[in-house]
Amino acid sequence: MSSYFPRVATGMLSAIFLAIPSFWVSAGSAETQVAKAPKKLAIFSQTLNFNLPLDWKLAYTQQQGTMYSAEFVPASEALHTWSSMLCVQGFKDVAQDVSPQAFLETMAAVYFERCQGETVLESLPSEPLNNHETASAIIGCTVIPNSHLKSAAAIGTNKVVTQGEIGHYIVVRGKQDLYLIHKSIRGEAFTKQNPPIQAHNHQEFLSSITPLSLY
Repeated sequence: MSSYFPRVATGMLSAIFLAIPSFWVSAGSAETQVAKAPKKLAIFSQTLNFNLPLDWKLAYTQQQGTMYSAEFVPASEALHTWSSMLCVQGFKDVAQDVSPQAFLETMAAVYFERCQGETVLESLPSEPLNNHETASAIIGCTVIPNSHLKSAAAIGTNKVVTQGEIGHYIVVRGKQDLYLIHKSIRGEAFTKQNPPIQAHNHQEFLSSITPLSLY
């Protein structure tokens, strides 16, 4: 099933966004204050239920063969200028071919190929989602290139803006299909020793989109 992994990475890496200098400070504590509304997406054989902040919008959706993608960003931002993003992907008829853990590990390896700083990979306890097997982790890079954005000082040069990026990723094995849900943030570079999302605060970080369910 290796042919599916490059497509996952393409969807994951295609959205590039603008850093907000004070972003890392508020990334965790602000989540619990966000007003949200329930959303559902019918993806292939099942329906994924989640929540979405009221001031977010659907920025991109596409079904291409056996892969489905939907990306949500704050309403004031665009697909290539986001500071936070929720991405939902579905992969048809692969649930019996690859485990959620193997899928997640391969995806992380592809993601790390673009990392110019230190990588962050913190595996989290796997908890069933409506009796569906899952694998989840915090995945990030302390310095990653943003080729769509250049600083004012770099205009007329080939210098690329670099930022830090990190997110929570969960892969769910459905009845027939695999589902990938990840919420990511991007901003100033951070250190591997003190990433903005860690095991102790990831539930707070996810509070604006949870609970999740798959039926």
